[in-house]
Amino acid sequence: MFGGFVARNVDALRRCGADVEVIANEDPHPGAVSSTLKYARLLRRVRAGASGRSYDAVIGHYLYPTAAIARVAARSIGSPLVLVVHGTDVRSVHRKDPFAWAARRALRSADLVVTVSRALARTVRDDLGVPESIPVVPIHMGIDEDVFVPDPHARRALGLAATERIILFVGNLVPTKGIDVLQAAFERLVADNLADRLVIVGCGSLEGSVRRWAENADVAGLVTLTGYMEQQQVAQWMAAADVLALPSRNEGLGLVLLEAMACGTPCVASKVGGVPEVLTGKTGVLVEPGDADALAKGLAHVLAEGPDTYRERCIAAARGHGTRTKAAELLEAIGSACV
Repeated sequence: MFGGFVARNVDALRRCGADVEVIANEDPHPGAVSSTLKYARLLRRVRAGASGRSYDAVIGHYLYPTAAIARVAARSIGSPLVLVVHGTDVRSVHRKDPFAWAARRALRSADLVVTVSRALARTVRDDLGVPESIPVVPIHMGIDEDVFVPDPHARRALGLAATERIILFVGNLVPTKGIDVLQAAFERLVADNLADRLVIVGCGSLEGSVRRWAENADVAGLVTLTGYMEQQQVAQWMAAADVLALPSRNEGLGLVLLEAMACGTPCVASKVGGVPEVLTGKTGVLVEPGDADALAKGLAHVLAEGPDTYRERCIAAARGHGTRTKAAELLEAIGSACV
């Protein structure tokens, strides 16, 4: 329905031979109208687009509000309903509004539920009450293996010194991503002369406060905020960094971990959600969420060992997580449960 991941997933499904039709909200300014009006318009588009057509399955990405709309489409044309749960959407279904109620109803009447991690599959089954009669299948998100690759020339292209110890963050600048924890950890590392630069890729509600913090005397000149970047640019920074930090308080999987590892870059991340499924001691360090001291120690450990220690293990761990491989797994799950 939305997001670069979903668009890449659709492309991968097509490359696997599936005939995919996309019905999505095309409003380029999602905040310009109320969510209720926006999704009411989308519901009309779904009904009109699905009318008179035959489909093997209707796939809805994200529970809120897509599940309700996908259920209407599936029931109106008599096709199986497949819901893909990403993580943040799980919390949304507890809201007290019609779309949340309809999402819960759709989840408990789906023909197949796919989650992006095994941890999320347990949450969906245990906390959201999906009956045992509905298959819940965990399939990790896929990465673009043509984009996220090691690049020995990345630092030179970005004008970075070969000896700089660089920490990278990639994600939305929102509270759940734990950017405040990373800020505190970086201050400790700078004070102990254990890191040289923090690069923050992304935007969000906390961007203003993070930019003000970056001007603080303790870290001034050591923090680079790039704003939003396309995948190719993100991959270049990942290949250039010594370590990627993901201090999230919640994660469905942590796709950026796989992307960084595909570039040969080790990671330090919070032990939440599906993160331990993709990050181990061979490819980085797991820390408790919200613990700036633990995050600083984990980052210092990886920086001291150097990325070369982890590079080949990271690349090997990311192998097999390409978008086409994961699309094939999704098609197999749909075939087993729905067709």
